[in-house]
Amino acid sequence: MLSFRPTIGQYGWHDPSAVIFEDGPAVFGVEQERHTRKKHAPETLPIEAIQECLDFCEISLEDVDHLVFPHKPSLQWKIASYIYRWAFSADSIPEKLYWANDRTMDLIISKFFSTVEVERKLRDHFEDPIPPIREYSHHKCHAASAFHPSGFSEALVLTIDARGEYDSTVVWRGDESGLKRIKTFEVPNSLGFFFGAVTEFLGYHANNGEGKVMGLAPYGEHNDRIYEKITGAIETGPDYDVTPLVGGSIDESVGRLEELFEREKRREPSEFTQWEKDLAYTAQEILEEIVVTLTEHHCRKVGTGNVALAGGVALNCKMNKRVMESSLVDEVFMQPVANDAGLALGGGLVGQDPDDVPAMKDVYLGPEFSNDTVEEILETNKLSYREPDDLEATVAGKIADGELIGWFQGRMEMGPRALGNRSILADPRTAESRDRVNKFVKHREEWRPFAPSMTEEGAEEYLVDANSAPFMIKTFDVVPGKADEIEAVIHPADDTTRPQTVRPDQNERYHRLIAEFEEITGVPVVLNTSFNDHAEPIVRTPQEAIKDFFGMGLDTLVINDYILEK
Repeated sequence: MLSFRPTIGQYGWHDPSAVIFEDGPAVFGVEQERHTRKKHAPETLPIEAIQECLDFCEISLEDVDHLVFPHKPSLQWKIASYIYRWAFSADSIPEKLYWANDRTMDLIISKFFSTVEVERKLRDHFEDPIPPIREYSHHKCHAASAFHPSGFSEALVLTIDARGEYDSTVVWRGDESGLKRIKTFEVPNSLGFFFGAVTEFLGYHANNGEGKVMGLAPYGEHNDRIYEKITGAIETGPDYDVTPLVGGSIDESVGRLEELFEREKRREPSEFTQWEKDLAYTAQEILEEIVVTLTEHHCRKVGTGNVALAGGVALNCKMNKRVMESSLVDEVFMQPVANDAGLALGGGLVGQDPDDVPAMKDVYLGPEFSNDTVEEILETNKLSYREPDDLEATVAGKIADGELIGWFQGRMEMGPRALGNRSILADPRTAESRDRVNKFVKHREEWRPFAPSMTEEGAEEYLVDANSAPFMIKTFDVVPGKADEIEAVIHPADDTTRPQTVRPDQNERYHRLIAEFEEITGVPVVLNTSFNDHAEPIVRTPQEAIKDFFGMGLDTLVINDYILEK
């Protein structure tokens, strides 16, 4: 079975991906952006990602028993009135007629010809017959990606994003029989639209900059005037309604914020005022309040303390921290590929028995490259390299000496977080280390925090209420007195951190590297950020790693068993 997330026509516009399943489990998965080298790969069909899945299994498209589309365009009829209301909001009569006709054609195609465009584009690239196609709804696929690999026998499942076909937040009950929809919040009542509008208002781009606003929030503080203006316009609580602040588009939503605050949006992010920092703080605060009350209300209703989360909003790790801290919540699983790239993963799980899906321990689903392949690339490019006897000890020593390391190993991670196979590594112990990575390597704002990778056995030494966190999607407070030891990987404004805990059975070489760093420094932690330059996707191939090595302020590149030095 091949599940893929297209982003054309009725299927959305960002984060296409493909995942192939063999007799149940996912065996390979990759985002299309890693091939196009354009962040989020908007408006593309994941042809290269599909081909890479087929190549991994050494099959052709006709060998696939069926295709899964994690989207069901016909469901858009449920919000036809909203779609037409947006079309008729155009300024002139000709524009109104144009958009009404356009939306009518979209709805007709989605109802009666939903797979035609994708099938046509597949035939342009593959000579094989197109296998049978199954369509599953957007949020059903998010929900399956959260519940099935959670390890829970029963759970409250929340899927929260900008929008699916007609829904933006869905509450589910998951048990051995599968998933049951309990409550639906329909577009445009969208927490994703709400936080995206604030993101645009502050000069970033929606569907890309929300994590930056989350990172900016702790530099602000609760502002009564901002809080009262926003909460005076919307309804919070388990039956929230943010519709008065969000409209048919991000631009319309930003316009409403401009009216509310009587000030224009930022044209680009730069040095933020205290008011803007307070806005980020307050938007984050309100998002957390809504999601926590929604969670607690339905934990009581469903009768479970297990919670599973997916959808783009579930990448907000500070919100996840608040959910984890609720007295009504016992255990939480956040799907690490929570954004729309994870729909292909969830689409392949929808038809499976939840009891047959193993608990997720890693997301190393992408390509890997043999030593022979790497050596041939290095020789072809006439690059000097060496192969140390003890790679992990050698690299740990370099990190301890303050070097900045490009680390390229094994199978590439799926999802937005680098988890020790396509990573940039640095010493976690000083703020100077953090500042060097921001300035010379990532080329981004100096206030942006970084995250740590740490051995799971060492986590209790640094994290309050430590537990397994292999996906860098949970946030923890740092044990009092320990922040100074890992200053580069805590948020400077609130002493929290978003760790990846590592066990040998998850990533043996990476665990050994961190353990060797502990032998040298006494600290079982390294700074870990994704191996990519500013605004580009994570590197996929050795050639891309080499290009970035010479284009960024890295000191050393490690590819498999080989070390390159400047």
